[in-house]
Amino acid sequence: MENRTGTTFLIVWAIAMLIIVSPAANGAYISFSRDGVIQDGDNYDGVFVYGNNTTVEVKGGNIGKLLSYDGSTVNVSGGHVTYAQSYEQSIINISGGIVRVPSTWDAGSTINVTGGIFWNVEVGSGEFNMSGGQITGMGIFASESDSVVNIYGYGFVYYPMPDKNDGRLTGFWHDGIPFSIEFRSDAYQLVTLHEIFLDSAPIANAGEDQTVLAETGAMAEVTLDGSASRDPGVNGLVYKWTWTISAETYKAQGANPMIMLPSGQHIIELIVNDGQADSQSDYVLIDVITLAEQIEKVRDEKLRLLDQIDIMLAKEQQVNDALGKLLADGDYVALAHKDIVTVRQAIHDSMQHQELAKLDLERSIEILQDALTYIEPPVEP
Repeated sequence: MENRTGTTFLIVWAIAMLIIVSPAANGAYISFSRDGVIQDGDNYDGVFVYGNNTTVEVKGGNIGKLLSYDGSTVNVSGGHVTYAQSYEQSIINISGGIVRVPSTWDAGSTINVTGGIFWNVEVGSGEFNMSGGQITGMGIFASESDSVVNIYGYGFVYYPMPDKNDGRLTGFWHDGIPFSIEFRSDAYQLVTLHEIFLDSAPIANAGEDQTVLAETGAMAEVTLDGSASRDPGVNGLVYKWTWTISAETYKAQGANPMIMLPSGQHIIELIVNDGQADSQSDYVLIDVITLAEQIEKVRDEKLRLLDQIDIMLAKEQQVNDALGKLLADGDYVALAHKDIVTVRQAIHDSMQHQELAKLDLERSIEILQDALTYIEPPVEP
């Protein structure tokens, strides 16, 4: 395990050195007091986020200082941040990107890490929770005695390093990715390790794919079903659904949330959390169709059935002709005359039944086609 984690550490360290040697941003300062998004192409020397109900998504771009205050939430999934600090009951969630120095400041400030690359981590009077990602550089610093560091993983091995620093911790995240973390002086004594076994991770189940009819307007009411998700432990699950429409991300919670979707195909992602770790993502496809599309779908299915009847009729006709030839030639092989007559009559009856069914299908297809002309009248040239 030491060789694996050491190799990963060196590789990630080399990548980080190549990426973060240049300044993170060369732009203006910006403040958010309402929800917002920072993405590729955005460059800020400073980003300040305020407000108990404010959530800012950092999906890309370059940021010098990222400061979250007053109970706000920042979700970092991409981009490059030189310095990120949480204050005053605010939360910074990091799942991707490069954050050179994530830092908590005061009691109640929280940073949750599930992915990404970090140069150093500074934990003041606050809480730092880590269940993924890679820390390079000098590792974790703890500047206050009331700092809280929680690390969720498995296969932990600690190597003390007397007279140098507190030591090095290696192990694996719940998805099997190895990690290696250095701890500066007096930092490791503040760490709590949470052992997560592979068979204890929650499992998301987003339910069966659905085709839903948009009965009124262009929207359909859809009930998602994550009730088959499970947790091998005894903890309750938190359900996190996300989907995107026209580049805008939507969210829902609960095992069976009701959502509204426009016409088209939508891929909905479900992640469940048992209070310790996220599950792997599971997906469900929701196909929202209009009334006209539903009629067309039924008509097309009946046309395919019509083709199948024609194929079966052709095969049955071949058998009927072969039996007729046997009767005409008088060469019954090992069959009795009466058996050939009985089988031929049964096939003939089946063919008649399918011919009647074919007529009914053709009439039904014509009716559906007429219905379509009322719903979607042809465009005048």
